[in-house]
Amino acid sequence: MADYFLKKSSIDLDQCLEHGGGLAIEAYPALHGLLSSKASAETAQLFAEPLVSRGNDTASPSVSWYTDFEGDGQPVTRLSDDAQASISARISRQLGMVRDLIDDPDDGPLISAALHLTSPDDLLSVGGRPVIINWGMLPKGMERDEESRKTHYDRTLGRFLPLGAAPPLTEDERQALTSSARAAAVVAPQETAERTAGSGIAATVGGAVGAAASGQGRPESEKVGDEAASILPVGNGRLPVVAWLPLVLLLLLGGLALVWLLIPGSRIFPFLGQGRAVTDEAALSAAVGVNRALEERLAVLQAALDAATCEDDGTLLMPDGRTIEGLLPPDPSDPGDVPGAVREAGPRSMLPPDPQRVRVSAGQVPLDTVSLLEHIEERTVMVLVPSDDGLSGGTGFFVGPDLVITNKHVVADGSSDAIFITNEAIGSIRPAEALKILGPLGSTGTDLALLRVAGVDQPAFEVVRSDTSLRLQSVIAAGYPGDLLRTDDQFQLLLSGNIQAVPELVVTDGTISAEQSLGGLT
Repeated sequence: MADYFLKKSSIDLDQCLEHGGGLAIEAYPALHGLLSSKASAETAQLFAEPLVSRGNDTASPSVSWYTDFEGDGQPVTRLSDDAQASISARISRQLGMVRDLIDDPDDGPLISAALHLTSPDDLLSVGGRPVIINWGMLPKGMERDEESRKTHYDRTLGRFLPLGAAPPLTEDERQALTSSARAAAVVAPQETAERTAGSGIAATVGGAVGAAASGQGRPESEKVGDEAASILPVGNGRLPVVAWLPLVLLLLLGGLALVWLLIPGSRIFPFLGQGRAVTDEAALSAAVGVNRALEERLAVLQAALDAATCEDDGTLLMPDGRTIEGLLPPDPSDPGDVPGAVREAGPRSMLPPDPQRVRVSAGQVPLDTVSLLEHIEERTVMVLVPSDDGLSGGTGFFVGPDLVITNKHVVADGSSDAIFITNEAIGSIRPAEALKILGPLGSTGTDLALLRVAGVDQPAFEVVRSDTSLRLQSVIAAGYPGDLLRTDDQFQLLLSGNIQAVPELVVTDGTISAEQSLGGLT
C-alpha cells in the first residue's frame, strides 16, 4: 500500500463506474500492475490508491486516498502559471503512454474507467508530482449521456490526453472511437492528394496512378485502398516546396547566430553609460569605504599568513609570536599549558578570539578564572518595557555600578515605573529609572538612554574613545535580538511570570569594516 495519506472523499456509490462485476476503484491492484508493466512506473503512480468504505446505516460511503509522495495535495488549477505549465507537461507525458491501451479489448475497459474524474480539482500536485484522486467516477447520472461525458472529460483529463470523445465505457463506444481516430489519421493526406491532383500534378501512391492533368477523373479501380499508403508524401514522392520553408528559415537563423558568435568581441556588451546603481553620495561613500576596508584586511591577512610559522602541535604563529587569534601560544615548559587553554589575548588580534579561551581582568577575581564570555555576560543586560502589545525588549550594558546605557527607542517615553533590566548575573528582574534620554534618531542623530538600576553593584565596561581608526579591529557583539527571543524557551517562561528565567546572551564576532559619523558622534 502507498505510504502517505492524501485525502478522504465522501462519495455516492452510484457515481462510481463499474468494472468486472464490481467498482473500478476496487480494481486498483489490477490497474497499478497494468500501468506499471505496459506504460511506466510513473504513470502507475499518477493514480492514487483508494481504500473504499461502502458505509453503513450511520456512515456514508467514502474513499481514503493514498500516494507514494509526501506532502499536502494542492489542486493543479490553483497553482501559479509556471507551476501549472511544468506539471501539465509531466501529466501529458505520463498519460500519453496509455493512449494505445484504450483500444485493447482486455485492458481498455479498466483504463477508460480510470480516466473519468468527478472534477478538475481531482488532479493534485503533491510535492511537485501529479496525483489523481476520485478517478473511476463521474458526476451522478452523467455516465448515460455521452455528450455530457465528452464535455466533462475535456475539462478534466482531456486537456492532457485529447481523444475526440470521452474514454469509452461500452464496446460500441470503443469501436466508434477507434474508427474516428483512424479516419482522422488519413483525412489530411487524402485532402492534400486531392488538392495536388487538382493542380495538374500526377500523383503516384502505392502503384496507383491518376492522370489529373488531362481533366479526366480517376477511375475507381485506381483509387488507393491501402490506408497506410495514403499517408505517404504525394507529388512524385516529394514534399511541396512550402513544407521546407520553416526548416530553411530555421537553418538560416542558426547560421546567422553562429556567424555572430564567431565575430571577435560580439559577446562583450558595451557600456551604455547608465547612471550609477547607488546615486546617494553618502551611501556611495560608505560602500566605497567598506570595499576599501575589506581589501586592506585581505592584504593584512595575506601578509601575516605569508610570514606565519606552524608549530609541531599545529599552532599557527604570527610574526609577533602570537596565534592568529591574538592569543599567546602554549608554553612548552609548562606541562599544563596545552592548545585550547585559556590564554592572554593581544589588544588587536588578526581574527576575533574564542571568548572561552581569552583571559581578562575582572577586579578582585583571579585572572585565570574569568573568561571573556563571562566578562561580557555580567556587564550586558536585557532591557524590558511593558507596552500595549505585550512586552518589548532591547539590550543595554553597564557603564557604572548601577548605570546602564541603552537606546532611546528601547525605553520609548522613559517612564520610570515601566523599565526593567535583567541578566544571568543579576538573576532576577530589577526596575530601572531613566536619567537622561537623547533622541529620536531621525531628528537629532542620537538614540541613547541612560538608566539607573537601584540596589545593584555590577562590574562595568570601560567606554573607550579611540584617537585612531578602528577599522580592521576585531570586535564581539553581544545582546538579546528580538528575532531570536521570539523562539527562546527561557524568554517565554519570563513572559509567563517566571522572573528567574533569563534568556541566554547571543554573542557573535566580526571586524569593523567602516566608520561613519552620526549626529556629530563617531
